[in-house]
Amino acid sequence: MHLIYYLSCLVAPLSLASALLPRNTPAIRSLYTFPPNTFIENIAVRSNSHLLLNSLSVPTLFTLDPLVPSPTPSIVHTFANGTGNAGITEISPDIFAVLNGIWDIAIQRAAFGSFTIWTIDFSSPGNSPIVKHVANVPNSNALNGIAAIPYTPYILASDSVLGAVWRINIVTGAVNIAFSSPLFLPQNSSLVGENIGINGIKVHNSFLYFATSAQGLFGRVLIDKEGDQVGDIEVLANLNTTTTQLFVDDFAIGEDGTAWIATHPNQVVRVAPDGTQLVIANASLLLNPTSAALGRGSREQEKILYVTDGGEFLATGLVDEGVVALDTTQF
Repeated sequence: MHLIYYLSCLVAPLSLASALLPRNTPAIRSLYTFPPNTFIENIAVRSNSHLLLNSLSVPTLFTLDPLVPSPTPSIVHTFANGTGNAGITEISPDIFAVLNGIWDIAIQRAAFGSFTIWTIDFSSPGNSPIVKHVANVPNSNALNGIAAIPYTPYILASDSVLGAVWRINIVTGAVNIAFSSPLFLPQNSSLVGENIGINGIKVHNSFLYFATSAQGLFGRVLIDKEGDQVGDIEVLANLNTTTTQLFVDDFAIGEDGTAWIATHPNQVVRVAPDGTQLVIANASLLLNPTSAALGRGSREQEKILYVTDGGEFLATGLVDEGVVALDTTQF
């Protein structure tokens, strides 16, 4: 989830050398910029390479084909009851779950009890995906990222206020808290910018990976098939230093365990499995990054990291929100 103010930062040097791509291929390029006040919050990638983009400020799921020249998004579905979407995750081949709620972006909270989980099924025959309501989450006002546990009916959702991970059974609709930790809590629940605890989550190789926003932490915990904690929580990287305080948001995980973390105000931080960090900063194209996902559909697409931008908050409103492509071979 985003940080509701604009911070400027110097552009860090970018490596332009690549043995795999032409020298004129940019390391970071803009794919699409949305109209003002369309806060792009999260992203997933289908097996056909198409991007799915959630907005926190409008209750619409967009899709965009990154392989065509000058791509433009189209609407997959607009949800009737909420005002914006947060997390999105693939629960089985070409079937995705979306978290919807009634959001107040200014205070980074939703109306208590307004969260609903929906599935979007692209796998069925026909031109239109099948949209289905599967669960309500009644006792929260700050659900954020969601992640599916493979080959089970369970998805997990991060609660940025309670410092907890919720478990949702998308077959029965049953909802309860799986586990919680002080490492998941916000720094200050009453101060915007510090009131977001656990944010993005991903399940990879039986671990739940997480980012805790205001604390600047990235870590993981071993879970079982029902999402219960079965191992100690490991902090893999602390992105905050004595001189730099970053707001970590959602992230992508590669097959080798390398993480690419969207970080405010204008960075993507690569964290290797051994905890080594590389900060990729760009004040022109990375504008309060909110999430990231690696491409799919070909070996070349798997080298591309798609990053969503929350945009800049100016006196006239939110501008320059959208999605950019980052060539991981150049870093």
